[in-house]
Amino acid sequence: MFNNKKISLLTLGLLSSACLLSALAAPVTVEELEWPTRYVQSGPTSIRVLVQGHGPAVVMIPSYGRDGGDDFNGITSALVDAGYLVLRPQPRGTLGLVGPMVNVTLDDLASDVARVIDTMAGGRAIVFGHAFGTFVTKRVALNYPDKVPAIIVACPGGQKIPTDIAGMPFVARNTSLPIATRLAALELAFFAPGHDAHIWLDGWYPETLAMERGAIEAAGDLTKFWAGANSTQVLELIPAEDPFQPEDQWNTTTNLYPDRAVSVVIQHASHALFPENLTGVVGAVLPYLAQQSTRL
Repeated sequence: MFNNKKISLLTLGLLSSACLLSALAAPVTVEELEWPTRYVQSGPTSIRVLVQGHGPAVVMIPSYGRDGGDDFNGITSALVDAGYLVLRPQPRGTLGLVGPMVNVTLDDLASDVARVIDTMAGGRAIVFGHAFGTFVTKRVALNYPDKVPAIIVACPGGQKIPTDIAGMPFVARNTSLPIATRLAALELAFFAPGHDAHIWLDGWYPETLAMERGAIEAAGDLTKFWAGANSTQVLELIPAEDPFQPEDQWNTTTNLYPDRAVSVVIQHASHALFPENLTGVVGAVLPYLAQQSTRL
């Protein structure tokens, strides 16, 4: 049973030339070709949604400049095994998704997610965001409270992020820099000591990162919707070694929203989280989903 205190968990045919050119334009893995896929239209945006499982719907939103494919494979498998329908709408500019990339707002991105919920989840879902994805998650809950009764925000960062850490995603994704420089950024800001940061040298989409950065800058004061709508139930996952959310900011969300927010500290993990301590994440998420999915 959850309470409003932090819990520490140790716990095939030939491809046409056009398709080939598209495949070469963005990082694509062999595994990516095996994901069940549907497309949902949201205004001018054609959203590619990876679809797995059956049951109450959980919509996954990935982090800054990354897709919702390989990074979410482990948690997706765990949720599917536990009886959930997992929907992974891909961000604009990743895995073949086509849509406007300039002057995009968080409201636009939230609208994309809401369209997926209406089309594929019967109009209601729990939204689960990672890092940058937590801001989209919160905005979906704020704009569409009737569709999203509960959210999970993994690695949301603090309200005051150290300046030297805030710029690390833009170093890590910059393939023109030496690998050693990019690894140093990943080790400083994304991976706890002893974890292999090499696995995140790939999987970055510079145009998507720029689009998402623009959406954040256009949003202004992000603290105004720090926990979605007034009715939104919130599970916050805080990696114990995440420099984006220092320990002195671990209490922020539960102090602001004690009646509807729960924070769980995940040990032995930093901002990447899922490849670092998937067991800890699953141990925190499944009981919460069991509780909140009854509201769908």
